[in-house]
Amino acid sequence: MKRRDVLKAGLATGLAAAGLGHAQGGGVFRLTIIHTNDTHAHIDPVELTLGGQKVKVGGVARRIHLYDQLRSSEPNPLFLHAGDVFQGTLYFTQYHGLADRYFMHREGVRVMALGNHEFDLGPDALAAFLDGARFPVLGANVDVSREPKLSKVQPYTVVRVGGQNIGIVGLTTPDTAIIANPGPTVSFTDPAAAAQKAINELLARGVNKIVILSHLGYLADLELGKKIVGAQVIVGGHSHTLLGSFEAKELQPAGPYPTIVKNPEGRDVLVVQAWEWGKVVGKLNLEFDDKGLLVGHKGEAILVTEQKYREDPYAAEAVRVYSLPIAALNAQVVAQTRTLLNGERTVVRKRESNLSNLIADGMLWKTKGAKTQIALQNGGGVRATIPAGPITVGKIYEVLPFGNTLVVMDLTGAEVIAALENGVSQWEQGAGRFLSGVAGLRYTFDLARPVGSRVTKVEVLKDGQYVPIDPAATYRAVVNNFIATGGDGFESLKNAKGARYDTGFGDAEAFLEYVRSLGTVDAKEEGRITILNEPRASLEPAPYQPERFALA
Repeated sequence: MKRRDVLKAGLATGLAAAGLGHAQGGGVFRLTIIHTNDTHAHIDPVELTLGGQKVKVGGVARRIHLYDQLRSSEPNPLFLHAGDVFQGTLYFTQYHGLADRYFMHREGVRVMALGNHEFDLGPDALAAFLDGARFPVLGANVDVSREPKLSKVQPYTVVRVGGQNIGIVGLTTPDTAIIANPGPTVSFTDPAAAAQKAINELLARGVNKIVILSHLGYLADLELGKKIVGAQVIVGGHSHTLLGSFEAKELQPAGPYPTIVKNPEGRDVLVVQAWEWGKVVGKLNLEFDDKGLLVGHKGEAILVTEQKYREDPYAAEAVRVYSLPIAALNAQVVAQTRTLLNGERTVVRKRESNLSNLIADGMLWKTKGAKTQIALQNGGGVRATIPAGPITVGKIYEVLPFGNTLVVMDLTGAEVIAALENGVSQWEQGAGRFLSGVAGLRYTFDLARPVGSRVTKVEVLKDGQYVPIDPAATYRAVVNNFIATGGDGFESLKNAKGARYDTGFGDAEAFLEYVRSLGTVDAKEEGRITILNEPRASLEPAPYQPERFALA
């Protein structure tokens, strides 16, 4: 059905008189969409290397200052969040999203889409977030009809901006059913069908300027734009995709901001996303005619750096108050270990480590809902040893300090072998690429062989037994996002053609949850890595020296 047919049907049935009415005519209407997504409890700034320099980026206090600037300078600003407020830092562990909600109110967020991580703690935690939210939270393809706690979730909403009615339709990835914890009373339907139904209802009510607020992912949004009629803007999230153009060579966008596809009527559909953690804010300037058709646009993704944007002092003070319990949380004991968990640099970059293996085990445990079979942990990501005794939250974040996320990806056996080959390619130099932690497989490498053909044996765990890996078969693996995107030379992971998904789970938080579930840890090396022809001088591991391990 075309847009004009829906409008005619709405007029015929009198639905346009439901209190919203048609947008007023009289030329072009200008709207500015300002948006973030996948902020994942990153209330504090994060550190990036840009232009070879360490730079603080993001943080809610800095973003609030930017939002206040845009509120006064841009025509008809509309502030949106495309989902995944939950999960990612100790602020979420402490506040379950309520600290984020406070700052979203201060930012002036008008509408939010449900992300998959909003379901991580089940309906109760999400209900607590919704109950105090002063903005609607949307999920047109989320069926909460059997879950009264989530009755505030709406398929779409209408907001008034600059004297005009703007329809917003929310979408959530259907994968939420298996990658989060929505429970048996919540289900997910086809996003395209749900979006079109909501668009049709809005058009029939006389709302002709419609935005899709999507938590489906960049590629899924591009496909959605080719299917739907009646909405020409998709503000997305979920895939943590950077779009736009930036001076710093370290930033590698996946496409232009906005990315444009054609809908079934041949009209442009703009797809935008704003990376992750509030490091970038999207600003999309739109022009609509009085029929609700998009007639002009420009946009940019704004990198929120400390050089360009100061912090709002009142927001910064509020952040300080919210951060006070975090220090106590760092000292909290979550488990006990009977053995030293070895994160020594000379161990995790050259041989099997009980700590690295434990981290890999936790990665599989955390992603079991995605049916992962293999986990790989690079030694360079492990930065401290945990002595026998209590395991604290702070110690876990010393071990895994980089804020990496877990990525689930489908790899061929050949791609797994190539990753292992890369891991042992700079063994002599003690490079961080060495995969000192593996789960679901074991491997052997021979240092007498040339780089690129050192791995002599790989076996995967199947039905409790190790069997030879099949280079042509597909295995579902979980790795951190650093190596998934080619860090430490893992080109086989970066270029893998199979499906992949950044879960958004922080590696440290996943490990914390895993050891907490164990209660008492008694981890040992288990022969998951075998080294042949190792030089004699390297056979004696270095003693534990905790003072050597700062986070540098």
